[in-house]
Amino acid sequence: MTNSIVLEDIMLEDIPLGLADELKDIDVSFTTTVASDEAAETGKTVFFGLPLPVGDVGEVKARVLFCEKTENDNFAVTLEIVALDIRYISLLAKILKGESIAEERPLWGIGLKQTNGAYASIVNCPAGVLNADQLAKIAEITRNGAGVAKLTHAQRVILLLKPAQLDTVRAELKSVGLRIGVLHHGIRNVRACCGALCNLSQGLDGLSLALELDKAIFGRAAKFDVKIAISDCSRNCLESFCVDIGLLGNNGAYDVYVGGISSSVHFKGLKLFEGIRPEKVIPLVERILEWCENTAQDGERLHKTLERLGFSEAEKKKEALVSAAAMFEHTDIGDDMRSRLERTLARSFGLVRMRSEVRG
Repeated sequence: MTNSIVLEDIMLEDIPLGLADELKDIDVSFTTTVASDEAAETGKTVFFGLPLPVGDVGEVKARVLFCEKTENDNFAVTLEIVALDIRYISLLAKILKGESIAEERPLWGIGLKQTNGAYASIVNCPAGVLNADQLAKIAEITRNGAGVAKLTHAQRVILLLKPAQLDTVRAELKSVGLRIGVLHHGIRNVRACCGALCNLSQGLDGLSLALELDKAIFGRAAKFDVKIAISDCSRNCLESFCVDIGLLGNNGAYDVYVGGISSSVHFKGLKLFEGIRPEKVIPLVERILEWCENTAQDGERLHKTLERLGFSEAEKKKEALVSAAAMFEHTDIGDDMRSRLERTLARSFGLVRMRSEVRG
């Protein structure tokens, strides 16, 4: 009797594909059944690639246990998995066992192959703060890797590693209080300005607040990416209008903006609440995250959630935008402005609903 097929349309090859710099033998082998267009010889060693949600392809080495033709005229091949791409051992094993990769959330930023052959790994650095020991460890890891590291606009560090470092980098970072950061489906690095170190901070301390917020929400899964930024004054150094949840200092408290995004189609965040005292920020952010988890669709950033929620109401008011859009119709941005006005109106209606539900 044919075992339940876990993976479809798998091409089995006789030789390594070269996708992995190293195939690591697994401690305990397991079996899986795949569908292939071609028959496979029992006892033969085969190799195949498996697309992954990180945008890469992992390589698998297996031994054919048996093969039989199905009623669909392809072949069900039962394999003993013996070695996996060293970069993605855990993720590949889950997929091959038919387990839901939804459990693999957040998706951590480790082992992302680059065009130069190095493997990028993201270091979580809340507020962009690193102490001397942490800097020394990053330098040590970098020296043993590709020789360079990169700072990102989100106040994170990207390490460029050799394959052999992927098994040890988590422990090395942990030894100095650092952690691998989130790539997708979770809370990204909490960004913050200089806080109380800056004489424009209005008595606020966004830097310390970011560190405390990170402790409260790090590692929390989400329907997609959640970006958070804290700016203590109106200079808005951390671009708090351009993230999912942005805090902007105002007279010793914070105004909270949601649904911002800096992308190919960018939107300024909309004000959800104003005058939130610093001690109330973390409970509020946790309520916002809970609302997003209950309301957003899978793979949906907050601005899209708001737009979806407000779409039907915005459609009823669409005619009200005609005169505003008409002012731009003879310019080369006419179509873009009309679309932006419509989407902003929808997001505004979505915001009204969000405000009432988050406030409770």
